[in-house]
Amino acid sequence: MVLSVLAHRASINSYNGLVSDGKQSRRLRGFRALTPEPVWAALVQHGVRKHHHTGERLLGQGEPGGWLLVCLSGRLKVVYTEPDGREVLLAVRGPGDLVGEFSGRDGQSRSATVQAIEPGITSKLADHRFSELVQRFSVTEQLTAYIMGKMRESASHAWRLAHHSAAARLVELIETLLNVAGPDHPHPNIIAMSQEELASALGLARSAITPVLATWKSAGLIRTARGKLQVLDFAAIKMQVLSSTGQNQQ
Repeated sequence: MVLSVLAHRASINSYNGLVSDGKQSRRLRGFRALTPEPVWAALVQHGVRKHHHTGERLLGQGEPGGWLLVCLSGRLKVVYTEPDGREVLLAVRGPGDLVGEFSGRDGQSRSATVQAIEPGITSKLADHRFSELVQRFSVTEQLTAYIMGKMRESASHAWRLAHHSAAARLVELIETLLNVAGPDHPHPNIIAMSQEELASALGLARSAITPVLATWKSAGLIRTARGKLQVLDFAAIKMQVLSSTGQNQQ
């Protein structure tokens, strides 16, 4: 079951050129991968660049739209917050992605909060200017494909949160974080999230992932430090979790 779901996940996320390990195998992803380079350059040029720091909130749930972000570097997390303060991770974005473009299409307020996982750069672009550029360069079909890819990804993500084990959900999150880093990230295997943040992102208590991380650490597959996780051998992690989860869910 898990193997088939992961295979389905790979197919529906082909729009962002997912990879697993190694800078040489990583490539352009997201909306950038779907459009000619002049289009991406125009989106960046017509926006206002901003450097952001770790933990900085870039978009706020419930706030009005009017503009979107073009992600140039650094990983971002998209989080939905319940009225009682509980949070769940909806998605992870990175270089090549657009963030906040939904509000410009339906005129509604922001449906989630976007926060920087690590330092990076975004370009802030007004909705009307973005629409003009999409029309000028005739990339409406590419934008639609990109947005549909996000929607399919959300459906798959919801299924995994409901049905996968803590270990399987954690390895899927780590894989996503590695994949969205982009081709120019100097240290994609270093994830600036604490164990508490990783657990919260999955809707779990920290105690649910602590033994999993301890097992990986004792096997020499990861290193942990305050507020950071360094992945040393993701292929081995994935193989271990797929094997154990497949046996448990049969």
